[in-house]
Amino acid sequence: MAPTRKVIAVLEIEEERKLEGSYSYWDLVKRFYRDYLASSGKVFAGLQVLHILGAILTLVPPLLLRAIIDDAIPGGDFGEVMTLVFWAFGAYFLFSVINGSKTYWGHQFAQLVVRDMRNELYRHYQRLSLGFHDRKKTGELMSRVMDDLNKNQEFVHHGPEALVGSMTLLLGTIIVLLTLSVPLTLVALTFVPILTIFAWYLLKKMHLAFRDTRQKVAMMNDRLEDNLAGMSVIKAFASEDFEDKRFAQTNDAHIFARMRALKYMSVLFSGSHFLNACGILLVMSYGGYLVINGNVTVGTIVAFYGYLLQFRAPLLQLVRTTEGLSEFFAAMERYYNHIDLHPSIVSKPRAVKPSYIEGEVSFSDVHFSYGEEPILAGMDFHVPAKKTVALVGPSGAGKTTTVRLIPRLYEVERGQVIIDGVDVRDIDVHELRSSIAMVMQDDYLFSDSIADNIRYGRPDASHEEIVEAAKAANAHDFIMDMPRGYETEVGQRGLRLSGGQRQRVSIARAFLKDPRILILDEATSSVDSETEKLIQEAIERITEGRTTFIIAHRLSTIVDADEILFIDEGRVLERGNHHQLMAQGGQYREFYDLQFQEEQAI
Repeated sequence: MAPTRKVIAVLEIEEERKLEGSYSYWDLVKRFYRDYLASSGKVFAGLQVLHILGAILTLVPPLLLRAIIDDAIPGGDFGEVMTLVFWAFGAYFLFSVINGSKTYWGHQFAQLVVRDMRNELYRHYQRLSLGFHDRKKTGELMSRVMDDLNKNQEFVHHGPEALVGSMTLLLGTIIVLLTLSVPLTLVALTFVPILTIFAWYLLKKMHLAFRDTRQKVAMMNDRLEDNLAGMSVIKAFASEDFEDKRFAQTNDAHIFARMRALKYMSVLFSGSHFLNACGILLVMSYGGYLVINGNVTVGTIVAFYGYLLQFRAPLLQLVRTTEGLSEFFAAMERYYNHIDLHPSIVSKPRAVKPSYIEGEVSFSDVHFSYGEEPILAGMDFHVPAKKTVALVGPSGAGKTTTVRLIPRLYEVERGQVIIDGVDVRDIDVHELRSSIAMVMQDDYLFSDSIADNIRYGRPDASHEEIVEAAKAANAHDFIMDMPRGYETEVGQRGLRLSGGQRQRVSIARAFLKDPRILILDEATSSVDSETEKLIQEAIERITEGRTTFIIAHRLSTIVDADEILFIDEGRVLERGNHHQLMAQGGQYREFYDLQFQEEQAI
């Protein structure tokens, strides 16, 4: 037996909780390499070769400086001095070329990797069920798509550069120092184990702090997005002060988490500087003693000093990388935490892909609930193809839920939704939804042009087809009155258009899609009588030859429906056409008479 929607929702939440904190650092690194670096292995390897060559070239100048001080200058050979200077110049020039190349190609490689990650995460969000999106806030998801992956972009380039380049330079420096003076090298490296333990201790604390910071950033983004989108409500209720305090609290929580991470980072950086300075001072002291006793040359001490300065840079770069590493692990945890979630509504392996859908729809003992609240409790009805059915009933009766089960936006708990004799769970999800169009009460328009929003119904439509759909939806005239006609930008959520204009654009979009099943949910609500007439005319055109489900608050708009279903408490209590239901004198009659009296009073 298939799991119910309630069980599915619980399983989704449990799955997400189990994934949190379940990834080890090593698992994240291996998986990241396998998923996003291995396919470009040659490019990635080439960048690492450039890091190694650049590190090796930095080892050359101190050796040349030692030769100048110990050999060329005491020997009075100016020509040898200039030859050594020329070789040093060549080393610096070649290093500059390699450094510029790895910087450009490294950043480009990182951009492409993060592009693929961002595309995959967005694609996965579209596959996840509406139940997931009902539980999540837009700000949190945007934070994962944008902020987290921007952090990864920096680390994809600078992380390997620090690990490969810096490790090469460190190992190379140690080898050269040992060839110059073993005792002096051992003295110089006494601070390294202390610094390593010090860095790893703070790394763990920084990782936890940065993970908390990313969560707080997501919360702040969510609060900001919510408030900016609801600014009209804030102003209408004079809630500016209240929202100021709420945002300030969210912002303070983010700053506190960030400052905790910065505290560990500050201790790490300042402590590493101090330990490195102690190592240099120790070398200068012991090195001076060795020079005085004739055990090493002055050039060797100068070379040692140069190498220690170079030694300090990659060592500190590795230490600095701990911050990037912490943020990388925190961001990758959040990334895979969502990538690994399984969508609850998917097509079966051998799902039916009908070449044509007639539009015959049946509900058989359908049960559904949101959480613990039951919505549908045994919904039963049958609609022949190409008929128009109106769903009527009090608010919360289950009308909108019923029509959203047809395109399988949610999964039924029990029973069946059947189209053309096939359970919708056995039909390919893409094919099913491609045959259905929905016009909702407050339909969403994208922040594009009017033409782009209509074209959304069929992306390959020509301009002439868009105009034809707009005329069918009684939208062409008001569109042509706009400053740029069909190229007029509608603004975020279509707020530059009136409610009636938005509805007609939505109807045009549905008309252009040419669906076999059409769902109209309160398509004429919240508009004036003149606009309602225009919308009603458009609906009459678009419903012709299609199976249509209409949910309407104003019963006068559905009196001509082939059948009316009166729904309450998740069940069909009465059915028939308008005249039959009025003659029965049941709940529909009471509903209609009450609304008629209210309209007369108005």
